[in-house]
Amino acid sequence: MEKKYLAILFLIFSIVFKIQADDLADLLQDLAIQTACLGEYSSTQAGTIDYITNRYIDPPNWYTPSLMASRFASMSGSMTRTILFYGICFDYAQFAWNDILDYQEAYNEAGMKDQQWYIAVANHGDPNIIILYDPFPPENSVDRILNGIPVREYSRYNIRTHGDATGHAWLWVQHENGTWYWIDPTWTDNTGYPWWGKVENGIEVQYYPNPDFCVARNYPRQPKQNETQTERETRSPSSTYANYTPPPQKSETGIYLGYISSFDFEKYGFILAIDDFFPDVKNVSVGSLSLEYLTNKTAEELLSLYSLIFGFTYGYQIFNNFTLYAGGGIGYNFFDNYEFTWKANGGLRLYLKGFYTKLDISYIPTMGILFSIGLGVVPVEVGYNIAYKY
Repeated sequence: MEKKYLAILFLIFSIVFKIQADDLADLLQDLAIQTACLGEYSSTQAGTIDYITNRYIDPPNWYTPSLMASRFASMSGSMTRTILFYGICFDYAQFAWNDILDYQEAYNEAGMKDQQWYIAVANHGDPNIIILYDPFPPENSVDRILNGIPVREYSRYNIRTHGDATGHAWLWVQHENGTWYWIDPTWTDNTGYPWWGKVENGIEVQYYPNPDFCVARNYPRQPKQNETQTERETRSPSSTYANYTPPPQKSETGIYLGYISSFDFEKYGFILAIDDFFPDVKNVSVGSLSLEYLTNKTAEELLSLYSLIFGFTYGYQIFNNFTLYAGGGIGYNFFDNYEFTWKANGGLRLYLKGFYTKLDISYIPTMGILFSIGLGVVPVEVGYNIAYKY
């Protein structure tokens, strides 16, 4: 009988313990996205230059102050002012560290051990040693100055960093059971989903993010039942992953309507096209299909020469916003009889927040050189921007 009661007590203790562990994980993920909302990464301050463009280019800023304000509004019914910062990874880590200091009681109730939270740093070129620092220690115990902040070394571990990060800073928090949790607010802001995990077997193991905290659509998802072979190949079979391979990027379809004209405006028409988009990819090949209707006012007598052309293009999408393309098409002229015709064209496609335009130049034997401009929309992206980004 005593063994039965002991088993019941052990089961209750295990359930309560698991809830606390999950509470801490959710609270830390929430901290990562709060910090990401209030921060914007500065490549200039970090000194990280893009060697292709020879410029300082900031990474994507997925979490924005408007998201934070929206969260406050949903909780309190009113908008709340936020404190913003522009900096590097250490600034993100320090901001998160300060938040735990301000609300330590809540973190302790969720399972954090005493005052065990630190800024974790990996030196340049060495992803195998993680040093934990305590910011703002007493003056007589300062070890060094990091990013203008006096810090004291708490400990160092022979642990491999998440993503083999070096020259980087993030946060370590210890659970009551002795397990070290980690969150990376900087990479959270740059990728659109929380980077968090636990220290296990000598490495920082990355865990799947809570979907409620993700704003990017392409985030690591837990395996599901009845997955396809492709899905199984792009996800780890367990609840954690160390070598995650993102799923193939999903393309979206844009709908485009444009006006075509000769430079003397005597020949004109319209183009209807569907375009291929990869909104979350910087550099990728894309294509389009189109149907063009043209008329030539300069045709013999007072009869117009009509053309109907099926076109296609193939291009390369650069930095999400620009696409250079070239293509052609075939069709018929309609006059006294049917006459085969063709076209060759090329141009630039410009994309911004679900809408795009094209600047196109084409040549058709019976029409000469034409230009085209118009407006297109990617319906999925427009809906996504309205729902999640504004």
